[in-house]
Amino acid sequence: HYNLSIPKLGIEAAVVEVGGEDLLKSLIHYGGTALPGEYGNAVIFGHSVLPQFFNPRDYQAIFSTLPTLEKGDEILVDFDGILYRYQVYEMVEVSPDDIAVLEQSYDGRFLSLITCVPPGTYLKRLVVRARLTEI
Repeated sequence: HYNLSIPKLGIEAAVVEVGGEDLLKSLIHYGGTALPGEYGNAVIFGHSVLPQFFNPRDYQAIFSTLPTLEKGDEILVDFDGILYRYQVYEMVEVSPDDIAVLEQSYDGRFLSLITCVPPGTYLKRLVVRARLTEI
């Protein structure tokens, strides 16, 4: 496991479990995708509920305010003692069955955060894409 922080949203050192299965206990790093700092796309899933129930320490609600992120916002990942800084460059909504969001692109080091939208529903998936800016 490793830790993820999103300063703008008040999320600090959230646990990300690699290959985990219980989104109520941690964020989940999708198995088979790049690890933080590696070339490729590290994909992380998290739950969302109605924004008024957002709690940055409750994994059932942790990604509820993800839709408020904007291009340029920072995502920090502490992996194996190294702090990686990612910058949001794109946000897209896709259908729940769109597996293209898991694809690996090895021309850079990317991070994708995925949750259900609108928060509290299962209608679509929000994909926040970020690019490594510095180590």
